[in-house]
Amino acid sequence: MPCDYLSLVHAGIKNLHPYEPGKPIEALQQELGLKKIIKLASNENPLGASPKAAHALRQLDVHDLALYPAADLHPVYHHLVDKLNIAPQQLILLNGSDAFFSLCLTTFALNTNRIALTHQYTFIAFPLQAQILGVKLKAVPVNQDYSVNIDSLIKALRPNVAIVYLANPNNPTGICIKEAKLKEFLRKLPLNTLCILDEAYYEFHAQTENTLDWLKEFPNLIITRTFSKIYGLAGLRIGYAIANPEVAKLLKRAELPFTVNKAALTAAEAALTDQDFLHKSLANTKSGMQQLEQGFQALKLSYIPSQANFITLKSPFAGIKLYEKLLKRGIIVRPLDPYGLKEHVRITIGTPEQNQHLLNVLKGEIND
Repeated sequence: MPCDYLSLVHAGIKNLHPYEPGKPIEALQQELGLKKIIKLASNENPLGASPKAAHALRQLDVHDLALYPAADLHPVYHHLVDKLNIAPQQLILLNGSDAFFSLCLTTFALNTNRIALTHQYTFIAFPLQAQILGVKLKAVPVNQDYSVNIDSLIKALRPNVAIVYLANPNNPTGICIKEAKLKEFLRKLPLNTLCILDEAYYEFHAQTENTLDWLKEFPNLIITRTFSKIYGLAGLRIGYAIANPEVAKLLKRAELPFTVNKAALTAAEAALTDQDFLHKSLANTKSGMQQLEQGFQALKLSYIPSQANFITLKSPFAGIKLYEKLLKRGIIVRPLDPYGLKEHVRITIGTPEQNQHLLNVLKGEIND
């Protein structure tokens, strides 16, 4: 008799709807046979990767690749410590945010009878990791304008909350929590409750304060950042977290060995020196955001104002229908049904040519 393997897993995995990344260009090519495809689905850098990072990868020695990586001894580790003005004991290099969320939940929430807390319409990877590990999650409603309701989060704090997750700017809405409100929340947070502040898009919005300075006042704060967006290294999966040394020590204790590969470490080190590429990426995002906002306004389409490298558009009909229409025209955007935003799609800021092509296609599809 065959084994029912589904019966062997816990309810969280039985009922899990797995994370679905933005459709790859290769998949759409195979499905529809299209040659010209624009991917505006995953908030990747439309300018590609840092040229300095690409050059550094080409210089990698074959014998160096044969050896296991030592992330804490790699030059990028010390470069980040100096750049961020932090103690070496505060830094953790990461193989992507998803794995880090799992690490935090495993270290501080798993097997403790404590829960995680976040808000509606947050980055879906954190709730998924909680479900996979069987950690209960509470999500409070947001305000009518999709902004985070800090008062609701404060009211939801209980002694059994192990971790609070906040993305700032938030994905998929692109909305930022004001610094004063964030501080208000952190001051209400019990010391035995950690807060993960996910700053994957922090380079794209203006900050009046450096949140790293907050770590002195809030030792239960963990800040995460990435090389995937502004530096264009999404294909290599590398980011980092900054935390209280005691918190970082515990996370490193539970971390799997060799999680960040040498190619990623090498590319990240070179990318940190490529200020020209960073400035070009920021300029492209700023002008592209204006281009799309003006285009949406001309088409009388509503959108959520964003402070990231993407914008969330309200479709005149079901978001999945608009997504499918755009797919047939060779444009990949992100439907937001998994987030509960069924009338919306998320669109990455592209190059000027990509943005204009999208607007031209949208004009035809919404009037069809």
